[in-house]
Amino acid sequence: MDTKYSLKQSLYITLWKLGNSRTTYRELSDRFDVGKGTSHKLFFKTIKAICCLKGEISWPTVTEQQQIMESFQTIRANSFPFVIGCMDGIHFKINTPKHDAISYYDRKGVHSMIMQAICDSKLRFLDVFIGFPGSCHDANVWKSCPIFKGITSGEVPIASGGIILADSAYPLSKYLIVPFRDNGRLTADDRKFNYYLSSTRVLIEQAFGVLRQKFKILNHIDVISLKSVSKVVLSCAILHNFIINNDEDSNIVESNGMIPNTNDPETENINNINDSSEGISSDIFAAVTGVHPKF
Repeated sequence: MDTKYSLKQSLYITLWKLGNSRTTYRELSDRFDVGKGTSHKLFFKTIKAICCLKGEISWPTVTEQQQIMESFQTIRANSFPFVIGCMDGIHFKINTPKHDAISYYDRKGVHSMIMQAICDSKLRFLDVFIGFPGSCHDANVWKSCPIFKGITSGEVPIASGGIILADSAYPLSKYLIVPFRDNGRLTADDRKFNYYLSSTRVLIEQAFGVLRQKFKILNHIDVISLKSVSKVVLSCAILHNFIINNDEDSNIVESNGMIPNTNDPETENINNINDSSEGISSDIFAAVTGVHPKF
């Protein structure tokens, strides 16, 4: 990278673009007093560096899974027992791909890319799998992801009794629990089971909500290559975890297990990432230079 521009300046340019919807490189150029081409270059170099922090998203050990089970029980009364994670998929709108566009055309009538994620009780992502086209079914994404293959083969250990919660789009297994399908003949116990499962599983939806709140670029990832789309999504997921892990004042989940309802304008949104917490920006700086010293 051109040493004329500091990593910290590059981070602020990148965080601004990630935190604001449809910000152009011309707008970045004007705001941060750099050339338009430079803002583009710095953004993608910084995204690449952030993606090196893959350790921020890691599957928990058996001991950590047992701690997560206990943590889920403190979220709300009558939480579903033995939960080590909640899983779902989320679609991110993208530009029309140059190749195989029909595969990315989803049921909502837009082109999108899927991220499947599993989160813990603190809304941290334990695993993410990014890149499948928007037309793919959740069950097919799940069966294609490394964590599924690892759990199935036994290479990825699961704590005794540990389960992942998902919705009815996923296949039931001994470690993946889904609700009863409502065929009109559910018993009272079936409905009660579904209620407690859904009230705990909703945490993954809340994690996605927090992710979209902080990183408005995810409302429409306006970049050309699909590979770059995947990197932008991964960088946002990494930063999501980084903020939770490093900002002691980041109380994302309230005592009732719900996300605080905020309606900050876009500029306030990005300020929440950096300006209100200079320490977080410094931590990101240190982390990136630690894994990518030649950045």
